[in-house]
Formats: sequence, structure tokens, C-alpha cells
Amino acid sequence: MPPDATLSLISLLKRPARALGLFAAAGMSLLALAEGARADAAADFFKGKTMRLVNGGAAGSGYDLYSRMLAPWLEKKLGVTVVVESRPGAGMMTAMNHTWIQPADGLTIMLAPGEGAVLSKLVDDQSLRFDVAKYSMIARVNTAPRVMIVYPKGPIHSMADILKLGKPLQIGSNGKVDGVSDTTAIFCHAFNLPCKIVIGYKSSADFSLAAIRGEVDGTILVEDSAARYAQGGQLRAVMTMGRERSRIMPEAPSLFEATKVSDEQAWWLDFREDVRKIGRLLIGPPNMEPARLALLRKVAKDILTDPEALKEFEAKQQPALYGDPQEMTALVNRILGEGLSAARKAEIKHVIMDKYY
Repeated sequence: MPPDATLSLISLLKRPARALGLFAAAGMSLLALAEGARADAAADFFKGKTMRLVNGGAAGSGYDLYSRMLAPWLEKKLGVTVVVESRPGAGMMTAMNHTWIQPADGLTIMLAPGEGAVLSKLVDDQSLRFDVAKYSMIARVNTAPRVMIVYPKGPIHSMADILKLGKPLQIGSNGKVDGVSDTTAIFCHAFNLPCKIVIGYKSSADFSLAAIRGEVDGTILVEDSAARYAQGGQLRAVMTMGRERSRIMPEAPSLFEATKVSDEQAWWLDFREDVRKIGRLLIGPPNMEPARLALLRKVAKDILTDPEALKEFEAKQQPALYGDPQEMTALVNRILGEGLSAARKAEIKHVIMDKYY
């Protein structure tokens, strides 16, 4: 080593703080370069590939429509060709099971019923082959109030009419934890109502048609789906099922506006609203390659906060409401973790799975 280099090294070592700072800065630079290389590799991986966007809704359902609106934006941002794949069945759990076992390469993602998946886990649904907390969380796409809509020629116009109905309230749905049935069960339990939940319909289009025909009193749908039926006069909106009104259907009162609510009733309604906030999730199979997952998260956030995209979604009455993946994961874990006592979990399971069937 040349003498001047030796002197420089000795001088540097005599100033340890400066040396450590230089080494740390060099390390951070190398780390940034490595992360950039991984991000570039992830972006290159997607270009020219075909991506499958799975959903559990039937053609024309809210999940199908959201998937088809997201597809061109994903294509634009990632350089992929997106194929929308609908797999209805078992309250969308068929699609959840399918996505669980797909390769975790980032080329299969799903627009998933987060709230239904969490409730299915909470009530120990034995048909589930997945752990909802272990999917690769990308983003929440939207969450919105649920709206009760009823047969327009029937006697129900308000919550007061339901309270004096004089017969069991019949609500159509497809499965016990499809968002409709469990919301209905918790509502009926909270107000001690005689109710009959009619399950077995293949999709929301089928049980909504049953309500239009007067075969059931009505159903409960997320606001965008409910609006399509109410605005066409096929079904009548009664109320939203929580504390907030719908942005799309502001004329419908909230349940808390429609009637007096006790503390115990409020606990049940607010519990279901906390689950509702999980909403529609964009997820992938477990253990996705970290750089690809990070890219998908960034792309999803860019789309779901882009004013142009939001304007397009609003125009089609499919509003987006981005949710951070870490926050959604924390919410899921809180509901499924220690937030509820064993006794309360058992009571919730009984109400949702047994009481109204």
C-alpha cells in the first residue's frame, strides 16, 4: 500500500464516527441499488405476460364489474394482458380456495370478499382450505355501506314496517357468510326479529331476482349493487345497515337513524360494520415474491388513488376506496385474534350459522 494511502487510512481510523458514517452511507447506497434492481426485475417479469384476475361473482355482479374496470388499468401499469375469470359458488369461497393454491408468481390475483372470508374463518367453516390472514395482501379496493332492498309491491317501506311485519322477514342469499346472510342474521338477532334466511341461490343476481318476483321480502347488497336495482324501480331501498348513509343512495336513512338502538344492539351492528370495513380486497396466493408483491401494491395504490380512475369508477357507480395492505392485515388479525372473547365468538357463530335456518 502506498505511504499516503496508509496515512489516509490511519487518519480515518482515528475518526471512528466519521468512518462509521461513511460505511453506513455506502451500505445504504448498496441497499438502494439492490432494491432498485429487484424492482426493475419485477417490472420486467410482468411485461408481456398474461395475468388472471379471479373473482367469485357471477357475470354482471359487483365483483365482476369491479374486476373488469381494474383490468385495463392493470394492463396499462404493468404491461400485462389481464383475463377476468369469474368462479362463483359457496358465497365466493370456491374462488378463495382456488386462488389459495395457485402459483405465487404474481400472475394470479383475486378480487376477494374480505369480510365474507374473515367471517367464514371466525365461524370455523370447514369447507375453507385457506387461512385468510396468509394471503398476499395487495390493497382494499373498496368498502361501502350495505343497503336493504325489498320487493316494491310489498308492505315494507321502513324499519317501522319491519318491526310490525307480523311474519318472519324473508331474505334471499347464497350462503351463510356471503355478506347478505350474516348481515341479516346479526340484524335480526340484534332486534329479536323472527326471520328466515333463504340460501342456495347461485349468485346475487339470482337472489335479487327472487326479491323482484316477490319470492322473498328482499335482500341486502353493497350500495353499488343495490343502486342498480333501486334506480331501475325493480326493488325499493329501505335503509343502510349501519351508522352511515350511502353516497350513491343518500335518500335511504341509516339503521341508526331509522330506529332507536340500545347499547347491546349497537354492539352487534358495529361489530358487523367493523368487518364490513375490510371490504373487497385485492389479494394473491400466499408467499408471493416480495419485489413483485411490492410492485403490485404500488400499482394498486396508484390506480385506486388516481383522480382519473376514481372519476371513471364513480361514473359507473362502482366507487373505489383504497385501503393500505398493512392496515387491512392488521384489521383482519384483530377480528380473528384476541379482540373477541370465546363466549362472544360462540354466540356469533350460533347467530350466523344456525339461528335463522
